[in-house]
Amino acid sequence: MTTRAYEALVILKTAGTEQEIARQASHLEELVKKVGGRVDSAQAMGRRKFAFRISRQHEGSYHLLRFQAPTERVGELERSFRLNEAIVRFIIVNAEEVSVPAPTRQAAASPQPTAAQTRS
Repeated sequence: MTTRAYEALVILKTAGTEQEIARQASHLEELVKKVGGRVDSAQAMGRRKFAFRISRQHEGSYHLLRFQAPTERVGELERSFRLNEAIVRFIIVNAEEVSVPAPTRQAAASPQPTAAQTRS
């Protein structure tokens, strides 16, 4: 079994107290451990209003999880997230694909001309 690093952004329903939302967030970590994963970090990003209603909700509580999990078991974790009624939306991505590469020296040394410079 190969293990990879993943990031999951999860939006939880905000119905209930802060303690209930914290309990739901800790339940997310338990789901990761249940599929054989290890949580590296969990970060609560706070409540945010949606641009439009999602599942009759106007706002959600955002949580970012960074974890290691077997690649074969990520589908099972997604299924668990889908079945959890407290989760409004979620996305799980490979953390290696998320990291932004540093700019190369050549790109930094020769900047692209702007529209004003090309009109001469």
